[in-house]
Parts: sequence; structure tokens; C-alpha cells
Amino acid sequence: DPGPLMAEYFVARGLPVPRELERSPLTDWRRLSMIAGAILVFYVGLRITDPDLSRANPAYAASVVAQLFQWDTSILTPQNEFETFWDTAEGQMIATIFLGIVATGFSILVAIPLSFLGARNIMSGHPITSGIYVAVRFVFTVIRSIDVLIVVIVCGVALGIGTAAGVIGLAFHNVGVLGKLYSEAIEGIDAGPLEAITTTGANRLQVVWTAVLPQIVNPYISFTIYRLDANVRLAPILGYVGGGGIGILLFQSIQLLNYHAAGLIIFMIVVTVAAMDFASAQIRRRLI
Repeated sequence: DPGPLMAEYFVARGLPVPRELERSPLTDWRRLSMIAGAILVFYVGLRITDPDLSRANPAYAASVVAQLFQWDTSILTPQNEFETFWDTAEGQMIATIFLGIVATGFSILVAIPLSFLGARNIMSGHPITSGIYVAVRFVFTVIRSIDVLIVVIVCGVALGIGTAAGVIGLAFHNVGVLGKLYSEAIEGIDAGPLEAITTTGANRLQVVWTAVLPQIVNPYISFTIYRLDANVRLAPILGYVGGGGIGILLFQSIQLLNYHAAGLIIFMIVVTVAAMDFASAQIRRRLI
């Protein structure tokens, strides 16, 4: 740690030692206590979970891994006269991408208007509007606290297995996530234009249109692209719990021990996610 040496340098020259270079025994003791506590928690967790690897079969695991790289390309074409392109792996992959896009679109439509109601600097100044602010932020917190997989399972039970459950479940979860991000973007704007427009006697709608919107466009675009990328990443997993898309094919392939097909599906998911990463980075760089 160069801190003590730097402190001696300042002391030798009669200069005050910067606070960030000062080290006290109490600080060191707290640091050691935190490390010891983390090790203790890890040990307790290890004892509770008790991962048992004694029954692992290395030979079988190696066989499964080998099959994952020996792809079954028959899943890329319809298997009978009743199947169409959308029943193939690439058709389901495209459907999965659009599942994430549509879910993001629905969540944006709800999150944007709610974000203004959940921004303190917009809703402060009156007991009623302040109460609305507290209620909206509480709703955002509740929605975000419910894992998206749980929401999709509930939607799957209520609506049936398919993309409808995936879209609604993913959109519901993202209303809470985007609503919070959008609200915080509004609260982080420069207060100068907001106060200047307010002093002219403008109503809340005029204040938002003139002083708020120009400052939040770029953050909104950035947050939206971020969530779109995350939703496309998550969409394949939703098939495991009834959300539709290529996740159902992956689940069926693994259940039937068809690791040749599962390997190809996993490869398609990896390529799609990598392409989305690249595309979202390019869009953010050009628009923001």
C-alpha cells in the first residue's frame, strides 16, 4: 500500500497529509473484519448448500459436451407437412427476438407517462402530487421486486404457454425497471431551465414540454437500448417457464436428451446475443 509512504513524504516536507492518505488502526480493523465476515458467510453458505460432486460422471459429462458440438441441422427445416418456417429453430429464434422487442415497446408506452409522475422535481409542491409521486415509486419498487420468471409463470398459467405470456410478463417487469430509470433521469436534469419556466407562470405540462423533454431524450434512448438488449438476452430463457420462443425448443431438446439439437440452439442464441450487443453499442455511439 503506497499510502504510508506518501504520507511520510508530506510530513517530511512539513505539508498537511491529505485525508485520503491517512490510515488509522480502526480503519484497518474494519477492513479486516469485513474480509473475515465475508469468508465466514461463504463458509456457512458452503456448509448449508453442501454441493455434492461425488455422484458426478465425468465420462458422461464429456459425452454430453461432445454432442453439443455435433449439431443436428434437421431442426432448421420443417419436419412434416404440418410445420412451417416458424416451427423451425431459426423461425423460433426470430420470434424470440421480436418477443423482446415487442415487450420493450409495451413497457415504454406505460413507463414514460408514469416516469413523470414518479419524478420528485416534477411532482413536488403539493400534497396530492407528492402523494402520487410516493405511490408511483412504490409501484415501481414492487414490480421490480418480482422476478420476471415468476411473472411469466403466472401469465403462462393464466393465458396459456406461448409468446403472449412471455411478452406480457417481460413487459410488466420492464415497466418497473424503465419507470425507475426514466424517473431518475428526470430528477437528474438541470434545475435552472425548470425554475425559469416555472417562474413565468407556466403549468406543469408546459414546464415538462419546454424544460424537461429536451434534457431527457438522450438518457431515455440510452436506457431503452440497454433494456432492449437485456430483454433479448432474457427472452430465450422464458421458454423454459412457458414464455414461448426458442427456449421451448431448447427445453424440449434437453428433455429428450437430443444434445445435438440443443448445441445448435445454444450456438444460435450466443450468436444472436453477440449481434445484439454489437448493434446496441453502435446505436448508442451514433445517437447519444
